[in-house]
Amino acid sequence: MNTTLDAWEILQAVVQLGGFAPAAKKLNRSQSTISYAVARLQEQLGVRLFEIHGRKAQLTETGRVFLADVEPHLAGFQAIEQRAQLMASGGTSDVDLSVDSIFPDDRLFPLLASYSASFPHVRLRLRQGTFLSADSEFSLHNAQICVTGLATREILVTPILFIEMIAVARHDHPLLSIRRSLTHSELMPHTLVNIESAASGSLKQQPHLVAQRVLQVGTIDSAIAAVRCGLCFGWLPRYRIQSDIKSGSLVPLSLPAGKTREVRLNLVCRDLSQNNLETNALAEVLGIGREPERI
Repeated sequence: MNTTLDAWEILQAVVQLGGFAPAAKKLNRSQSTISYAVARLQEQLGVRLFEIHGRKAQLTETGRVFLADVEPHLAGFQAIEQRAQLMASGGTSDVDLSVDSIFPDDRLFPLLASYSASFPHVRLRLRQGTFLSADSEFSLHNAQICVTGLATREILVTPILFIEMIAVARHDHPLLSIRRSLTHSELMPHTLVNIESAASGSLKQQPHLVAQRVLQVGTIDSAIAAVRCGLCFGWLPRYRIQSDIKSGSLVPLSLPAGKTREVRLNLVCRDLSQNNLETNALAEVLGIGREPERI
């Protein structure tokens, strides 16, 4: 390769700043060095990159095409240099985050987009799953931060979100033909959907479900789909099924107690005292230090 990244970076600076003199000032080089680098680049390529109009140098059409092709590569190498500088100063270029899948995507991803805009040199690695255990995420998946609804032995736990779960069934489910509060014995013959994971354990480890007819699923999406088709009833996140309730396709069950439940999502940090600026900033973006919301 005859051309160099340095030469292309000089060309980019000349274009962005509008001339050789401001580019020389920004790059802390002499104007003659800048002029020579651009002239040498044109010679190596065998095409004209600039045209002189009065005292101003402007890119030719060929120059615009070439620079547009090169700029993504320049951005990539600049990002590598930023990550290297960060690591050399004691920081990290990677932040590992684990989030329970019940956390609303339409809240999570805008928060992560805001964080990435503030820390573009950080490579954020997200892992989502059902019933995530902070202990496992820290030890097995090297997470620095975990958002979980499970109880944890960690000390640094902050509640950030309370999610309402509501007992519902499809509008034509047999349970809805009973025009009064349902009893426990009336629920038992009907299938209940249960979201199972490695962390939640088997039915034998959940005594309250042993006698109940249960459909085991692995995700919240599967639980919602199963209830929507009339296969079962269950407690589902209200925010996910609000439109179904409004349309009447899903109907809340009449229960004397426990018709709604609350899942508390906690933000757990592996060790805030040892985390760097980038990790602590992510914890703040996700809600640490603020009053938890309810949805």
